Amino acid sequence: MKYKKTSYIVLAATLTAVFVFGAVLVHAFWYDGETEAKIYPDLNQENKLQASAVSAPEVPALGNPLRLVIPTLDIDAKIQNVGINKKGNMSVPNNYTDVGWYKYGAAPGMMGSAVMAGHVDNGAALPAVFKHLEDLKAGDDIYVEMENGEEVRYVVSGFETYGFDEKPESVFAENDARYLKLITCTGKWMPAHKTHDKRLVVTAVQI
Repeated sequence: MKYKKTSYIVLAATLTAVFVFGAVLVHAFWYDGETEAKIYPDLNQENKLQASAVSAPEVPALGNPLRLVIPTLDIDAKIQNVGINKKGNMSVPNNYTDVGWYKYGAAPGMMGSAVMAGHVDNGAALPAVFKHLEDLKAGDDIYVEMENGEEVRYVVSGFETYGFDEKPESVFAENDARYLKLITCTGKWMPAHKTHDKRLVVTAVQI
């Protein structure tokens, strides 16, 4: 009888461990982007109004971007189209391996700032797609594969770091050339906010 009771306890503990481990894996590799801490907080008001007035974004001449390739970082990632969430923030990919392109802004190959965001790590503290984004150097190549089969080439030209609650308009609104802006978290983790205290923005110019 005592043996059976012990067996039940062991079984219950095992099932609990499996459940917790499974929950961690789900959080680490797939989550609801509406409820998690955002890569980039709050767009400027002009962009929010523009996005809310658009039922379907204009289709870019080259089609939508499909993959982001950064050879020096060994990145070859799928691109998701993202918009604005219920809190008025730029949405982010619903997993940790893809990047998200802000579909209400410029598309790669167009004048203006094509903005993409990706996570730096996941819920299990494992590296995400932009874990090593800060290792890029000026002059490094970035490629975006487009829906029509063409490849848009960019060259890294600059780096900026902002506070997590800053709203620099230049990230979304710079339009004097064909830019690609890559955003991820950096800095210290803030438990109260469930996000890092800085945002790294890498700017690249189309060649």
